[in-house]
Amino acid sequence: MRQLLLLRRSLITVRFSLYSTSSKAAISQDLPKNSMPTENVDIIVAGGGLVGSAMALAFASSPIFKNHKIVLLESQSKLPKVSKNQSYSNRVCALNTQSINLFEKLGAWDLMKSIRVQKVSRMQSCLLERLKQFNIEPRLNSRVKSFENEENSIRIKLQDEKINLRTGLLIAADGYQSSIREMARIPTMQWNYDQFGIVATLQLADNIPNNNVAWQRFLPTGPIACLPLSNTHSSLVWTVPKSMHKTLMNLSDEQFVDEVNKAFTSDVYKQNEIISITERLRSCWQQVIPVSSTLLQYPPVIINIQPKSRAAFPLSLLNSNQYVAPRLVLVGDSAHRIHPMAGQGVNMGFGDIVCLMNILEQAVRDGADFSSLTYLVDYERQRQLQCVARLLSIDSLNRLYSTKFSPIVALRSVGLSFVNEFSPLKKFFAKQAAYSS
Repeated sequence: MRQLLLLRRSLITVRFSLYSTSSKAAISQDLPKNSMPTENVDIIVAGGGLVGSAMALAFASSPIFKNHKIVLLESQSKLPKVSKNQSYSNRVCALNTQSINLFEKLGAWDLMKSIRVQKVSRMQSCLLERLKQFNIEPRLNSRVKSFENEENSIRIKLQDEKINLRTGLLIAADGYQSSIREMARIPTMQWNYDQFGIVATLQLADNIPNNNVAWQRFLPTGPIACLPLSNTHSSLVWTVPKSMHKTLMNLSDEQFVDEVNKAFTSDVYKQNEIISITERLRSCWQQVIPVSSTLLQYPPVIINIQPKSRAAFPLSLLNSNQYVAPRLVLVGDSAHRIHPMAGQGVNMGFGDIVCLMNILEQAVRDGADFSSLTYLVDYERQRQLQCVARLLSIDSLNRLYSTKFSPIVALRSVGLSFVNEFSPLKKFFAKQAAYSS
């Protein structure tokens, strides 16, 4: 709780004194100014992942920025290609309505739907294909080595290129271990959960024509979730304690499949006393409040996992104390990282794009310098308020569902049961999840 209070206290308030443009030394080490040629561009997006590619496409497809030179830097040597028949990876995400609306605006949604929406690398390849229509190709093997603020620009030295770049605005989309954030000496508030997320691609026992239901079960060890990929495959995200993840990772595929099926269906985790309390309370509120009938459903049976799809990664919370600095903006995981239990991480990154584009386009309409801190701080203020609230709510949910204290377990069970049966409340929460990021 002390950590949550510190997070709320330190991140909500924007401290203008931190943004003094005179503190060049706080940005990076000085660069040799005459050692190599310099290319001038208007906007640089560093990071060619989902959020970075979408950010570059948002600028490229904006009528207001159509005459601006956009550069997308990617540290990898190759990028995913559009392919419908490629096997699934273990990296998937669930898009909310606001993110889908963004992709429709960017002109990439139809292509995503045509090649199976669900896979992250396919979504990324669709964005890159769309970027080609605006004559923007990611510059591969391009990592920002250092940068410094000049009077009206940022000058960048690349790690593997023989040219410097000068830009009016640098956007960091280089992930939660952002090197650009580190170079800018932007502090963060973060902590580890002592949990791991285990991911895998699951093969289903039956061909399910309408495999469009995401399953999630809250276990004493952490939530387990199954996201639909196709009629025959789903994606697993299983949160487990640090002490448990090695055991699961060392199992054979057959043993691991058995553990997954048990986790979704076994009665060993049920507490009869709590079930009895929940049923008594349900019978009481059903006499007072009209509730919707619910069709009993069961999760799909898993028969196998895709070879080499099982992986594990440590879970943590991170939020940057600043989302902006002079001529620098953080978006996506470089600004914030959230627990995966709600599947909102990438949607928050897309929410950053929507917010930033609205503000920068308005700056151009006002005839102002769109990279001015006056406008960038407005982006930070809006996104800090929204993202910190989301971070705290998901963190609180994780703590709520990690407790084994019986009264708390009973209260959360009753609450979930009530929400599930009371349609107006259920629709309200669904709407909040669909449009907030």
